[in-house]
Amino acid sequence: MDRLTLTAGAFCLLISVAQPQGFTILTENRRINVTEGGNAFFSLKPSAEARSGSWAFKDTDVVVWIGATIDFKNNYGERAEFFLPNGSLLLKSVRVSDSGDYSVKMSPPEGGKDASAILTLHVLEPVSKPNVTANVTNPVELNDTVVLTCFASGTAISYQWLQDNSAINPGDRFDLSADNSSLTISGILRSDGEFTCNAYNSINAMTSDPYHLNISYGPDSPNVSVTPDLSAYLIGTTVTFSCSADSNPPAELEWNLNNTSLQQKGQRLFIDSITLNSTGNYTCQAFNNLTKRYSASTKQIVVIEPVSIVTVSSNNSKPIENIDTILLTCNASGFIQSRIWCKDTQVIKEDDRVITSPDNATLTIISVNRNNSGTYRCNASNDFSSNFGDTNLQINYGPEKVIITPQGPIQVELGKTLTLNCAAQSVPPATYEWYNGSRLLKTGQTYNIESISLNADGSYTCRANNNITNKSKNTTIQVTVQAVPSSVKKLSVGGIIAIVFAVLFVVALIIGITAWMFKKKICRAKCGSQHNNIKMASRGNEPVSYSNGTNTQTTKPKDIDVVYAQPYILPQGPNASTASTEINKTDYAELKFK
Repeated sequence: MDRLTLTAGAFCLLISVAQPQGFTILTENRRINVTEGGNAFFSLKPSAEARSGSWAFKDTDVVVWIGATIDFKNNYGERAEFFLPNGSLLLKSVRVSDSGDYSVKMSPPEGGKDASAILTLHVLEPVSKPNVTANVTNPVELNDTVVLTCFASGTAISYQWLQDNSAINPGDRFDLSADNSSLTISGILRSDGEFTCNAYNSINAMTSDPYHLNISYGPDSPNVSVTPDLSAYLIGTTVTFSCSADSNPPAELEWNLNNTSLQQKGQRLFIDSITLNSTGNYTCQAFNNLTKRYSASTKQIVVIEPVSIVTVSSNNSKPIENIDTILLTCNASGFIQSRIWCKDTQVIKEDDRVITSPDNATLTIISVNRNNSGTYRCNASNDFSSNFGDTNLQINYGPEKVIITPQGPIQVELGKTLTLNCAAQSVPPATYEWYNGSRLLKTGQTYNIESISLNADGSYTCRANNNITNKSKNTTIQVTVQAVPSSVKKLSVGGIIAIVFAVLFVVALIIGITAWMFKKKICRAKCGSQHNNIKMASRGNEPVSYSNGTNTQTTKPKDIDVVYAQPYILPQGPNASTASTEINKTDYAELKFK
């Protein structure tokens, strides 16, 4: 028989019987449910019109056809109809005996392999209300296996089990019989309390009444509480313990301290005044007389000492910025319930670099920076006392931002004093070295040059060093020495005063001479106007006539000497001025008198 390929849907099932790239048959409703006396329709959809084919029931032919020729067998012609070209079959007035498998076989129109399909007919009777029974009525949780059985009358009955109105699928603790009429529950649980059974066929469906199981269980682990509920207690405190346990039937409760019976039963244990000897584990033990099981829970109480001697230690006394990770540890004596870390009085908040351990006993700072410097405090406490310890954390960094003052370039006069100061940001404070070029001048924050010389010109470098971080940083300035005249350089205050007085004296003298010469010029100008009419002769011993402006006189020549004089000649013209006169210019004249 050719291999069947099944395709299922919600309300119909298509069966494809196919050869690779060949002739196939598709069928709807592979399972056909019909009430007795009804009609059953076997619907087919071949991939092509069949050349021939046949229907059979339990190896008995129902109908055979070739082309349009149809031949019913075994008296099926009275209650059967056959449809071409698809080959579907209608069976009328079905009986329960008609239930079973019906097979169809078709031959393709142009030769090739035949295709076939099988359809199942169920002729059904109505279902009655089902009834549920159990093999045990009072099972013990986890111990017993319960088998529930569902029974209903009718034909072709199907069963479905539900727990709290939800369908049960086989698996884990649940197992179903072949016809689903029996449900086996392994390791019964208290939650397995209500079951129902649905019995149905294609005609109708009925549901049983809920079935309840009275399951014995427990006791569960008791719930123990204490009032007041503290992590520790002072001597003299009154304490009350309470205990409860889930159990069916209810459990018996008994109290123990450190595995020793206190000879007290019931849900409560009362202690009027607790002592140091009361420290320990208080146990409530529960017992179920039906399940024969025990269960116990313990509550511990502690009588505490006050907190004292809190210290904070560090794994690194000289941490370097961006390199080291710091681990601070808080150690304390006494009963510690909580630890709180603070930095400079502010509670520390965790982030991606600052992490505390679960009990806050340690504080880790990953890749510390300068902002992590400060005072760290651990506050340790319990419900009745507290104390704290401090440590100072200094993060080492630098040197950075090296600055020389005064800032360069610097010009200084020859012989003056030059003082250079160097500063840098550094923890611990940096040490300093001064260089002129590559020559080490001195160490220290200040470099001083007394009476600077010309050869002091050049670059001056300050190198800042940090002996913890092992880092150094430089900065350089340029110094220029300016030379001045030696005479100016050697003048004292007294010499400068003498020069000032001398200058003042020279200025006064010049002013006086200028005034005298100006007065003299005026005088000569007046005298020269009285001789405008004098006649001068240059011959031998001729008499000389002269006039004073009113009278003319003639003088006989005498034997006189020739006198040469240096006359003062006033300049003339628009540019004539006293200041521009050439004082040292000499003119010669010959005067002869008769």
